[in-house]
Amino acid sequence: MKRYLLPIVILLSVVWACSKEKEAPDVSHIAVNLSLIRLEGEIAAISNEEEARQFLDKYPAFANTFLFRNRLNNDAVPISDMLRLGRSEYIDTLTMEAQAYFGNMAAIKAELEQAFRMVKYYYPDFQVPVVYTMITGYGNDLAVSDSAIFIGLDYFMGQASRYRSPDPNYIFTHYRKELIAPAVILMLSARYNQIDESNQTLLNQMIAYGKAYEFTSEMLPHVPDSLIIRYTAREVTDSYDNQDVIWAHFVKNNLFFETGQIASKRYIEHRPHTFEIGDECPGRIGTWLGWQIVRSYMKTHPEITLPQLMAERNVQKIFEESGYKPQRAQ
Repeated sequence: MKRYLLPIVILLSVVWACSKEKEAPDVSHIAVNLSLIRLEGEIAAISNEEEARQFLDKYPAFANTFLFRNRLNNDAVPISDMLRLGRSEYIDTLTMEAQAYFGNMAAIKAELEQAFRMVKYYYPDFQVPVVYTMITGYGNDLAVSDSAIFIGLDYFMGQASRYRSPDPNYIFTHYRKELIAPAVILMLSARYNQIDESNQTLLNQMIAYGKAYEFTSEMLPHVPDSLIIRYTAREVTDSYDNQDVIWAHFVKNNLFFETGQIASKRYIEHRPHTFEIGDECPGRIGTWLGWQIVRSYMKTHPEITLPQLMAERNVQKIFEESGYKPQRAQ
């Protein structure tokens, strides 16, 4: 049976792998006034069709992004969805728990404001979206439109709620309020992440995720890698300590240019572990490896700006010019 070669002792010298400090540009002069609107109380108060319709009219961005109102011939379905949510036996409890857990969300708002300053530093035309919070009944954790971001607070309460999302435990355990800002910026990165859709290789998927993680890391330079990639601190440290084993597995099995769904399911999609490498190797290890390749590329080419990286569609170029090739420690 294949074994993941774990170190017996986790050295303190590799703590940087889990919690980094970057020299970030000064963005204090960039004005950002974030509007954060809490919808959970209003949603919990909906009790009839007229109140549901008024809510949809009041918040068209929510109606169109979450309930696809603008794609439907009439309001029957979105009104039904709002009534189902407002009348849910869980909505009052979840709303009260969210208020107790998140409070006024001042810290999260400040973190998002700082991240948006960073986005405007790199992309001056960026328009700060309105951020809405709500209880979704575990319908969706996040949604992003051109002008708005929607956060399903019930997903991010983790163990603080008596209820939980239907996600498997290895996904659910990573959800907590510290994940909100990284998750928002990671989703926002798709706006700038240029991808060659015709390239169906595993490498293309790996680099796409690597660019997204690097974008998020740049916008949130003091957030640890573990929150960006949704690993535990131990999983991040072990991945760094065993990157030669991970790399060797991909090389030996010619995985980079695989185009089938099997490779994607094994190395990109959510799983508790990547058992093909070892019982302790975290899932989605291909996305982590893609991030290391992207980071190596940026270190090898300090003249490349973040917007230039995000606009680069040639993953073969990034791969070959990264110089990434970890060697087994002697």
